[in-house]
Amino acid sequence: MEPKSITSAQNPVIKSLLAIRRHPGREAFLAEGPHLVEAALSGGARLEAVVVSGEFLARLEDTFFNALKQAARGFYRVPSRLFERIAEAKTPQGILAQCRYEAPELRRLAFRGPALIAVSAGIREPGNLGTLVRTADAAGADACIILPGSANIFSPKAVRATAGSLFHLPVIEARLEEAIDYLKEKKIALAGADAHADRPVYGWDLRAPVAIAFGEEAHGLPPELKARADVLLGIPIRGGAESLNVAASAAVFLFEAARQRMQLTQALPRR
Repeated sequence: MEPKSITSAQNPVIKSLLAIRRHPGREAFLAEGPHLVEAALSGGARLEAVVVSGEFLARLEDTFFNALKQAARGFYRVPSRLFERIAEAKTPQGILAQCRYEAPELRRLAFRGPALIAVSAGIREPGNLGTLVRTADAAGADACIILPGSANIFSPKAVRATAGSLFHLPVIEARLEEAIDYLKEKKIALAGADAHADRPVYGWDLRAPVAIAFGEEAHGLPPELKARADVLLGIPIRGGAESLNVAASAAVFLFEAARQRMQLTQALPRR
């Protein structure tokens, strides 16, 4: 299937893509740039449409081209000026895909070992939310649960910030009560990252099944979640900084959990 040529902004495909850019969601959102589109392909995402500029198509490698032809339900070529109207990035890279996100239900999550789940409890900045998903994926977490009050993970900025991890890590939107009931049922502890907590994260056993909740920087965790958490943990601040960015805090917490779970697989080399 060769890409169909579209030259008019009045084409229904273009109008649909512009509408999705304004109001993205799980059913339809945009992955922009070759890295994100390749991640969508490797993650088995459903590609409803792929749009490329003529310049990008001219330098597209055969392997990537064939993969796009097989995976996309619609494959379109547009002039650069029209691609720039669709793209959200300031410097468009010449390819974007309309994706549909297929995530498992909360109660059908699968775990590779003791559960490790990241929870967004109202992270409103899309870049921070996307980075949370990326960090959770990098630390080997099993899923990311997004509670009401959080940013739209399918917005262009959040999708870019995931750096492709959105297509490799289950991201599940759930209500607070639904999430807490699930965690209790599965015997997964709920830990809250709290800048004012007395207990340091380094001194807490994170090897058991745990979900770690992160709140908005300015306001912290919602009171109703703090009241239901099994433990509140903080990061000791040694210098003069008041606190850490929520994305940085998530990296500390999640990689501390990963460190604690890591098993020594090789004997240390002798000196």
